[in-house]
Amino acid sequence: MLVFYKEKKYMIISFIVLIIDGLLTYFLPSSFNKLNMFYPMLTISLIPFLLDNNMKEYYRFCFFMGILYDLLYSNLFLYHALFFLFLSKVDSKIMKVIKNNLGLYLLLVIINILLYDTMFFLLIKFTNYQVVSFSDLVYKIKNSLLLNIMSSFFYYFLFKKRDIKHII
Repeated sequence: MLVFYKEKKYMIISFIVLIIDGLLTYFLPSSFNKLNMFYPMLTISLIPFLLDNNMKEYYRFCFFMGILYDLLYSNLFLYHALFFLFLSKVDSKIMKVIKNNLGLYLLLVIINILLYDTMFFLLIKFTNYQVVSFSDLVYKIKNSLLLNIMSSFFYYFLFKKRDIKHII
């Protein structure tokens, strides 16, 4: 059984975000060729905010959230689990180097979205699942950033308010 974070709010908020992400994705389809204003990736933008001192627990939780995401919303078994784990490792490496503040979290959300959309784009391109172009990727990234950066402010003040003095 997975050992979750000491604070239950991490787990509760994560599951709520996972459900909201799925509902928004259902109502705002997020494939590359659909012209949407917002592309919800709330679960992916939450990953850097879950970082805690216990790295093993953090990696397990991100992997577990990816498995849930795969089971609930995609037909790509372990794709999101492995990718969430990858993103959590990238985020933790960057956080070791850069000072912990709101600007860093926004940067990590942008990096996570860029990595996720690019990898998903490459997967679609190489499997010929859908005809996509580089402009489709740019459009999706641009529209993914808007909603997810807005959600990052909410996450920051929800999880990191003790660090409020370090805002940019």
